[in-house]
Amino acid sequence: MKSKTEAIIISHMNLGEADKLVTFFSLDRGMLKGVAKNARKSFKRFGAGLESFTYSRLHLYEREHQELIRIESTDIIEQHSAIGADLGSAAAGAVMLEMVREMSPLGQQNAPAFLLLSHILHLLDLGQDPAFLLRIFEIKFLSLLGYQPKLDHCLSCGTQPKGEMIFEGMKGGVLCMDCVVSSGETRIRLTSGAVGFYYQALRMDMDKVCRLKPSGGIMQELDQAFSAHFFHIIGKRLKSREFLRTVRTIDGC
Repeated sequence: MKSKTEAIIISHMNLGEADKLVTFFSLDRGMLKGVAKNARKSFKRFGAGLESFTYSRLHLYEREHQELIRIESTDIIEQHSAIGADLGSAAAGAVMLEMVREMSPLGQQNAPAFLLLSHILHLLDLGQDPAFLLRIFEIKFLSLLGYQPKLDHCLSCGTQPKGEMIFEGMKGGVLCMDCVVSSGETRIRLTSGAVGFYYQALRMDMDKVCRLKPSGGIMQELDQAFSAHFFHIIGKRLKSREFLRTVRTIDGC
């Protein structure tokens, strides 16, 4: 059966002598995997349409009980070539793609998540701040998948944050200073400013959210919290996040 879908290319790898194994996030069918036969030899049918970050229309051929979809050809809708040309943008974008790959169930449609990724990649391609866009993506993507952390009250006593709170990655939320039990581990502290920014960004539409101007301290607090949160959701560290930290070290950030 032939079909087509709009998709963002998450990753690809060589398969055999000429094929490519492609992971893509589609508008109408969610995360899927497919094989592009002779993709490394047929520029006419595929061109750059299977490169990571690319927003493409994929022409597919499927057979019943076949595990992998066959990708027949691609039409590029939006290339996002500027992302790969900037190390900081590429590193932040790679974190987003790995989040989508690790957290999105295969074959489960999530049109809002697809549209969010598409919008964020478009802004990243235009040269907007990669660190800020990554925070916005994390905040909204987690909510769309049902993994929104609880930052508006202490998970133990229910107190609303008025000052500094401690984020517990294993619990997916915050504890007030009175409820924190000493464990010897490094504490992830969240100020009321970081919590306020989180909920502002969560509620605001994408066409307005870029008006927010969080401080560097707020960005760092949320980066640490999200790193711990993701670890306890998927059970491992995101490789791309470590690469992003290396890039920041090189840039002196």
